[in-house]
Amino acid sequence: MNVLRAGTDMPGIEIEPGGEMPAEGLKLHGLEPVTGPLIEQLVQRPAGRSRALPVVVAVGPHGSGKTVLLQELAQRCGRLPCAHIDLALGDRAPREVFGELAFELGRHRKQFGRIAFPQLWLCLVAVGSTLHMQEDNRRAALRNLRDVVSSSSPMEARSKGVADILEAAGQVPEGLAPWVGMAVESLLQSLNRLNIRHRITHGPRLVGDQTRREDMLIDLAKWSHGDEESRAEADAVFGMAFLHDLRQAYGGVRGTRRTLNSVLLLDNAHTPSGRMFLQTLREARRRNGAEPDPLVVIATSAQWLPAWSECWHRPGMHRFSDETERREPEHRTGGIEWPAPRDPADILADWPVPENPAATWFPWYLLDLSRLSVQTTGDLAADQRIRSVPRVAEFVRALTGGNAAGTADVIAALGQGDENQPLAAARTVLTTAVGTRQDPLEEPVDVPGTVLERARERLLADFTDAESLRDLVTAAAGRTVDVLYRPEVLDSALPDGEALLQELRNRLWIRAADGPDPEMMLDTWLRRILLAELAGREPDDPRDWYNTHTLCREVYRRRSHEGESAAAAEAVYHDLALGNLADAVEYLNRPFVPGHPEFGRTAATEWLSDLDLITSAPRRPDATATPFTQVETVVRDNGMAPEDDLAWLIAALWISNDPLGDPQRTLDRTIENEFRQLARGLGRGALLLYERAERYR
Repeated sequence: MNVLRAGTDMPGIEIEPGGEMPAEGLKLHGLEPVTGPLIEQLVQRPAGRSRALPVVVAVGPHGSGKTVLLQELAQRCGRLPCAHIDLALGDRAPREVFGELAFELGRHRKQFGRIAFPQLWLCLVAVGSTLHMQEDNRRAALRNLRDVVSSSSPMEARSKGVADILEAAGQVPEGLAPWVGMAVESLLQSLNRLNIRHRITHGPRLVGDQTRREDMLIDLAKWSHGDEESRAEADAVFGMAFLHDLRQAYGGVRGTRRTLNSVLLLDNAHTPSGRMFLQTLREARRRNGAEPDPLVVIATSAQWLPAWSECWHRPGMHRFSDETERREPEHRTGGIEWPAPRDPADILADWPVPENPAATWFPWYLLDLSRLSVQTTGDLAADQRIRSVPRVAEFVRALTGGNAAGTADVIAALGQGDENQPLAAARTVLTTAVGTRQDPLEEPVDVPGTVLERARERLLADFTDAESLRDLVTAAAGRTVDVLYRPEVLDSALPDGEALLQELRNRLWIRAADGPDPEMMLDTWLRRILLAELAGREPDDPRDWYNTHTLCREVYRRRSHEGESAAAAEAVYHDLALGNLADAVEYLNRPFVPGHPEFGRTAATEWLSDLDLITSAPRRPDATATPFTQVETVVRDNGMAPEDDLAWLIAALWISNDPLGDPQRTLDRTIENEFRQLARGLGRGALLLYERAERYR
């Protein structure tokens, strides 16, 4: 029996009967290409043969839905040999992870039977034995182990004998002891009394053709207790033994039943244990040369790993012309030069149906889970039976930037309001309590709290250094990450903006804005939470909202006076964040002053660019007054006349551009009218203003 369903265009992998299913009504959206076409292609064995497969890694910061993805994949692959391991649960050496994988993959599956790992267990027992202490008498050292394992005593007695050897050594690696007994039993089940001598003396030569099996076992025991380089060598041998056993399990008559590859799901591969394991697995595969193995590896990572920079473009970094020259020739990225991590929607194009699409990606295939699309956001809203799905999806995507956990919390909060007007209470969505039930994309916070509290717990937990976190909150005032390079703005004891920027890049919190000269920006949702922290600082804090934006404004004013033309608009951006509408009006009114050159298309394009930049300035939360009343207040408090079209336009855009400012779009008519009023009597550039007005109809 094959565990693939028939009768569909793309065969699907059955869910393990009795496996835990998602909560009623909650569905995983946006990741269907991963849990469908991608995994289905990876597990295939064309003509019953293994292929060289890339390690697939889903990358994204906390709250991206990575863990949920692996849970879904584990359910889909329930009838296959499948191991699901969280590498964040304690430090483990690669050899321990290989042992854990062997236990999981060795569970009995109806079609696949039980996969045995005799070479791996032998290595495990050798490392835990006293071989490394008796290397001068190799014959006696090996007899020590062979006599116990191959004796005619009952299995229970032999298990105790091997366990005694391990215990006597006093060198069992930390974390290994709890499952040493299971390893011994697995070894004895895999190696019966008749073939143990053959396996010890004639097993695969994992180190070199000239190395005797007995010597390898003794060297392995010695290396595992040696320095860092020796331990790495021992781990590589474990990896080779693991892959050898897995390939053997898929060969011969028994292997004909194993029609699909085994699957390894690794959560949190960015941890020290995860990095070492992926490095060791890659080295073990390299040493095996051209011989592929029947193992699909899908991992998740909340950080960028240096190995990926060998052939992939790192998000949050500028592209350089010499990238192609630095690329290793054996790396394959689907014919794309230095691709950024791929979107799940790209999978259908990246992995077409041909015989071996895996050959076009090696040794990595990276997926970016950091941002849900507007369509996926709408699907999640529809699952909650929220009306006005397109408007809700647009609001949630603008607020969270597509962060999966933030999206789930915001949609859950909106679902508690008026079902006919889901955006009526959207301005207070951050202070709405959620988390009292299972959410579709919840990772890793599962305790009740407000949307803001849960996001703060998720996003800021990684920044454990208080001084660095303070500087990060301060730097969030800047439109781009440039503020991190301004020590006069940061006020920690030893500000190190470059180190903080590097950490943000490593944690995938920086994105390049679209455009010919990309700017590096903080992630939308992270910056929203940081700005809430900045707004919450006390007035006597030297880096409260007012002082921080004032410092930033002065930085850009100086740069403007030094001849940097773009800095002037940046200074006005911070002016508006301080509520100084009059300064923004003065700056943007210059093209309309009598005697100024004609307002042509070029001037209009530049003016609209400045307008967009300035009115994207952050603002303090204010859910007490209606959006229109807030516009009136800003105009009045700045001493502007009620009929000042430019003042009304800037104020209305400032509030409207904040997703929490006017979720119901009540200011759209005002903005449209002000654009039209402003365009009257202008030159050829007036057409661009009329076109912009059409967006708000």
